[in-house]
Amino acid sequence: MNTKPKAVELSKEVLKKLLECGTEIDEFYRLFRELRLLEDESPNFAKAILNVEHGFFMTIQSLNILKEQLQLLSIAAKKEEIT
Repeated sequence: MNTKPKAVELSKEVLKKLLECGTEIDEFYRLFRELRLLEDESPNFAKAILNVEHGFFMTIQSLNILKEQLQLLSIAAKKEEIT
């Protein structure tokens, strides 16, 4: 069974969702960063917020890796058709 067309179609759908999700996550990251910069009463709480920021950063990095792999999938499917 040739799954290339379905895989390429599915990867396009996922890429759209990643863009939406990534944009929302980035906004939450910025809000937490702003709160950390405003926090002046508790260094420990500021550190906790920094840890949350790091979690958001790592999530975005993972989404970027997934995005790259989906793009490589589309390229691989096209190369097979050309050959």
